[in-house]
Amino acid sequence: MADNVTTVLCVDDEDTALFFRKLVLEKGGFRVLTASSASQALEILAKTSVDVVLSDVLMPGTLGTELARMVKERYSSMPVILISGVNEIPTEAAQADLFISKLEGPAFLCEKIRTLLHQPKVLQKAN
Repeated sequence: MADNVTTVLCVDDEDTALFFRKLVLEKGGFRVLTASSASQALEILAKTSVDVVLSDVLMPGTLGTELARMVKERYSSMPVILISGVNEIPTEAAQADLFISKLEGPAFLCEKIRTLLHQPKVLQKAN
């Protein structure tokens, strides 16, 4: 795969959501790796070059907010995006760079990833 392709690590415990999010991101031009848990995501990060982590917030075991904290502790410059069906930014999401509602469309998600990678910003709710 070309070196200039952005690699997204997509984390979600729901197989269907993970499958469709991967399709959307690949259609948007991204290389996509998937993980079904925070521990699996950390294993992938330890072995593979990734440009951004996109994680669901509500997962059994380790929440996406906790994964964001762990990623930032280990890879401080790694952008982390949290995605949730809840429209409110969790107070624990301070470690993430961006929060996106699942209610936003696929084009919106791809655009926000591109924007974040080119102009990192403090945690914000994507509008």
